[in-house]
This record gives sequence, structure tokens and C-alpha cells, in this order.
Amino acid sequence: MNELFGIVAEFATPQAVRTAAEDLRRAGFRVFEAYTPYPVEGLDRIIHPAPKPVLPLVMFAAAVIGAGWGYWIQFWDEALNYPLNVGGRPFNSWPAFMVGTFEFMLLVTVAAGFFGMLATSGLPRLYHPIFEANAFARASSDRFVICVEAIDSRFDAAAVRALFERLGADRIEEVPA
Repeated sequence: MNELFGIVAEFATPQAVRTAAEDLRRAGFRVFEAYTPYPVEGLDRIIHPAPKPVLPLVMFAAAVIGAGWGYWIQFWDEALNYPLNVGGRPFNSWPAFMVGTFEFMLLVTVAAGFFGMLATSGLPRLYHPIFEANAFARASSDRFVICVEAIDSRFDAAAVRALFERLGADRIEEVPA
């Protein structure tokens, strides 16, 4: 038997896809996604109502760790491993260490942000089952597509199809996994 990824509906207007998303949310669906040729006002708040502040926290933690690590490297090198008196300054000269500490903190923060963005966005998955939907081909030009995934706890193919028909979807199709 062919596993089902979800059910896709195609709409002609941004208002129609926003209405469909609102009705899906009211019906209790939580795992659905919209694909549109341009941003639709308010659609992101309907589909993903609660922000997930994971990436800023990861980047903040990376900044703290990067700053501590950058300072420790310089302190270890200058004060512990190879102490050298230059110009009468103390071995632990924090003003001299700040530039390197800041640069290393930025390096670690940007790297954590990049890899964290890849991890939280689902990348680098190169293939997605939604690419098999015929309706998806026009989602980048002039159509608005919404897909209810089969992993949703309230998913029932017949009920989703009936809901999309009631909302006036131009095309409804099942997407294999």
C-alpha cells in the first residue's frame, strides 16, 4: 500500500488560503503548511501561532561560550603558557584581549546561527514529498497551496478532503510519502 504524506488543496486567492488555514486551525489541525508565490499577511501567525525562540537562545549561548573560550585562549597563551612582559603590561592584560575575544565570539555565534538555522529549518533535506504534488508546480507563480500532513493526530483523509471542498479549493489531491 502506498503511504500518504498528506492532502494538498490549491486556491486562487490569498484570502482563500488564509481562510482555509483559519478553518484548519479551528478544526484542530496542527501539522499543515502553506506554499504561496509571495508572503500572505497573517498566514504565518495562523500556521505557526507560537514563536519558537530556539535559535536566539542557541546563538546567545554560543556568544557566551565563544567569548569565554576566546578570552581563555589568550589568557592561557599570554599568562600561563608563555608569559612575556611587553611594555611593562601585566600578563593578564584584559584590554589587549578584548579585540580577539570579540572577534572569536562573533565567529562562534555566526557559526552556531548558521548551523542552528539549518537544523531548525529542516535543511539540508533535498527532497520533500510535496514536490510530487501537481498543484505545487504553480505555487511559486500564481497559486496558493496548503497541505495537511498525514502525521497530524486529527488527520482523516475524507474529512480533510470534505473540508477543502467546502472551502472551494480549485484542486485537491493526495500526495504519496
